[in-house]
Amino acid sequence: MPVFSSLNRRAFLKSLAATGALGSMSPSQLLADTSKAATWQNWSGNQQAKPSQLLFPRNQDELRDAVTSGTGTLRAFGGSHSFSAVAPSNDTMISLEAMGGLRHQNEDLFTWGGGTRLAIASAQAHSLGYSFSNEPDINLQSLAGAIATSTHGTGTGLTSISGQVDAIRLMLPSGELLELNADGGDHFLAACCNVGALGIVSDITLRHQPTYRLKERTWTLPLRDAMDYVQKEKDNYRHIEIFPFPLGKQAIVKTLEITDDPKNGPPRQNENDILEMACKLAMHAGWLTPTLQTLATKFVEEATFTGPSHKVFANHRTLRFNEMEYSVPAEDGMACLEEVCDAIRQHDINVFFPIEFRYVAADNNLLSMFYQQPSASLSIHQYYEQDYQPLFGVVEPILRRYAGRPHWGKIHSLEREELTELYPAFERFQAVRRELDPQGRMLNDHLKTLFT
Repeated sequence: MPVFSSLNRRAFLKSLAATGALGSMSPSQLLADTSKAATWQNWSGNQQAKPSQLLFPRNQDELRDAVTSGTGTLRAFGGSHSFSAVAPSNDTMISLEAMGGLRHQNEDLFTWGGGTRLAIASAQAHSLGYSFSNEPDINLQSLAGAIATSTHGTGTGLTSISGQVDAIRLMLPSGELLELNADGGDHFLAACCNVGALGIVSDITLRHQPTYRLKERTWTLPLRDAMDYVQKEKDNYRHIEIFPFPLGKQAIVKTLEITDDPKNGPPRQNENDILEMACKLAMHAGWLTPTLQTLATKFVEEATFTGPSHKVFANHRTLRFNEMEYSVPAEDGMACLEEVCDAIRQHDINVFFPIEFRYVAADNNLLSMFYQQPSASLSIHQYYEQDYQPLFGVVEPILRRYAGRPHWGKIHSLEREELTELYPAFERFQAVRRELDPQGRMLNDHLKTLFT
């Protein structure tokens, strides 16, 4: 987890030993399960499929052949970083991995293949003197997948990646190719956050900005102080987020600001193995979880990291988890967070992972969580080997009570009726979807619960 890059490894392990925690588990319990099923699965392993056809088109002609000859339900997949069931199909699954790379550049407009991983696009744009205006802290997603679900970073004045789109090339299930931009009205606004329900995005044009450098600062505060600080300072930083530990009653605060400092900071520490061990301890010895959360923040030292934006945004994250995320109106964000933290404590939910709390600017994309609404995003994580239902079952009703809109790539329980109430432009998206995919070939079982 990126917020632990300044964890004092030696002190943390020494304290764990002092509590007797390490002796409460056998060595086999501390080792990750490396077995893999012979199926497609997403990053965390909670979604799987056995497609009858798994296709890897290399160009537009092969993509057209794939969608027109593919049998049954068609689903595209990119980095497989969605936790909800948006991607799986036991019929035809299509990877855009071979359709990546930079297609064209015209000053600040870059056209990328839909299969391009965010990390590759960000690094290549930097080499050409440009940067994404904002990025998430995981950069392994494909660009087509990132805009399909409005993948986002944080910043009250910054939109999701969907909000950075200037034009889209969309292959319909019929094989027809649409070239869409802002002049395309609802077709374009639907394609910018499409959940893969319209067709397959083969090319995306993004508007980048001249390259810039960032200074990251992380430090810990008591939870109440951290919440007050972020509430007060959220508009005074380009990026600000908070990672509350409800059981430990502490939080990590992280800010990013543009800097002219030319000196790169020391490399971040990779503590994924230590954190995996802590997650396994919490899972097998729940009584230790509050102590683990407290120790995790106690030994995170105040730190800064400076570098080019694509290096600072991105974090190396191998510790797997499952995730639920809702975005609530920005003005209600902190009250919602406080209630979520209280509920986790009251129900004594065993979770080591902190909550991730961010702000995102409004946009006009029809199915965006941020449609015409500045939002606060609450991300709830549970270790991938642990049952997430107890945690999500307690938290989701609170997020819904605050009129939260679920992230399309994260776990949620909502269906069409509830979504229609939450997303003001939901029926406008539906009209576009029915027009572009009248036979519903892009709808797997999960999407049918959302759109039919």
